[in-house]
Amino acid sequence: MSNLALRALSALILLPLLGALVLWHEPLGFGALVVLVAALALIEYSAITLPTASRRFRAAVVAVGAGLTAALYLAPGQALVSVLVALMATATLTLIDPGEIPAAGARLGLSAFGVFYIGGLAAPLAILQRDAPRGRAWVLLAVAVTFGNDAGAYFAGRTLGRHKLYPKVSPAKSVEGAVGGLVASLIIMLAMRATLSPWLTVGDCLWVALPAGVLGPIGDLVESLIKRSAGVKDSGRLIPGHGGMLDRIDALLFVAAWTYLYVVRLK
Repeated sequence: MSNLALRALSALILLPLLGALVLWHEPLGFGALVVLVAALALIEYSAITLPTASRRFRAAVVAVGAGLTAALYLAPGQALVSVLVALMATATLTLIDPGEIPAAGARLGLSAFGVFYIGGLAAPLAILQRDAPRGRAWVLLAVAVTFGNDAGAYFAGRTLGRHKLYPKVSPAKSVEGAVGGLVASLIIMLAMRATLSPWLTVGDCLWVALPAGVLGPIGDLVESLIKRSAGVKDSGRLIPGHGGMLDRIDALLFVAAWTYLYVVRLK
């Protein structure tokens, strides 16, 4: 089976499950899913960036990061407390198990970045679903825009790609693909406004789709940078055709954070 067919089959199986949890009247179910996804992504991240660390150390980093996601979700009003505790916990873990002293600073930086990059950026999607007006719809829109951007960039890049976007980090990505992904994001938002979500304004469509069309690829490139620096192609093999969990949510982490900021703080 081709990689494209595997990607499509995986999406066909997983997206209905995701939609059911997003729409479920009990928001804790989706919140639990987000914490689980964060933990799985952190397992992959720690394996890539901390290959020489002990399993105990990597497990502790995963626990702190997933714990940050859970704390931000359960008590968003105490976000500063959660962030401070996570930072002190990560520093303490590294102090207890620094590995080779010359590399201890790098271990601390990589651990702390993973905790906040994944553990911090995962939480807004769950908070949005639970707390925002029409939160469930906004979550589905964020997911649709992210995956639409990815698909648009893939097909535009395959058919029109001529100019490399950032070859040092991701040789396969093209400027034409990035533009195609941005256009696809906007089309999806406008199509949702015209059909299933007439409450969306044109401003909503523009303010979500256009930043998402930029932030999604940035999230993808950030993960590509991490993988390239570690000499790996995929973060894992969890999802057939997609690689690991982090491969699948790298763009969504950034898009979801922006959607949360727009809907909850700026709109």
